[in-house]
Amino acid sequence: MLLRAGPDRFLSFPREQHPIVLQIGGSNLNNLSKAAALANSYNYDAINLNCGCPSGKVAGHGCFGARLMLNPKFVAEAMSAIAENCDAPVSVKCRIGVDDHDSYSELCDFVYKVASGSPTRHFIVHARKALLNGISPAANRKIPPLKYEYFFGLLRDFPSLQFTMNGGVTCINEVNAARQCGAHGVMVGRAAYNK
Repeated sequence: MLLRAGPDRFLSFPREQHPIVLQIGGSNLNNLSKAAALANSYNYDAINLNCGCPSGKVAGHGCFGARLMLNPKFVAEAMSAIAENCDAPVSVKCRIGVDDHDSYSELCDFVYKVASGSPTRHFIVHARKALLNGISPAANRKIPPLKYEYFFGLLRDFPSLQFTMNGGVTCINEVNAARQCGAHGVMVGRAAYNK
């Protein structure tokens, strides 16, 4: 979309919105590189790769979003390509697993392979797995159980990386509690604008 429609329509923003992060998605290294290069001149504070969306349009035949978690080697290559084409720090937004690939060891394998194979040092982790078959994206925000223990395990097991918690956070007290337990950040999405 970004490469077809022209950058200004999607990338320009008022200066007072800083700090601001651009999230991109895709499964084509060349296109991800081009998108990062286009975004670079707009001075985003960070570039994020979407490895968490469970939508059939994204993770289905498009083969990106949450489906990328099944291919950490590709994600590492993608993050390297993105980082080579922009000056901003890069990060990955992901789930704790996908379908039956939802053990803590598989999550650790994903994080390890992406971090060791690319400049990625920050992961935004939605603390529930993605179910790609049979339920809607909306149901994916409610049905798979939250497993915050996976998130806090990553903090313990990867002390040189940064992790932002996402999923199920609805109030400032929950944000503060997560921060006190070591979360580097807390992402509040729909709860912020549904109030």
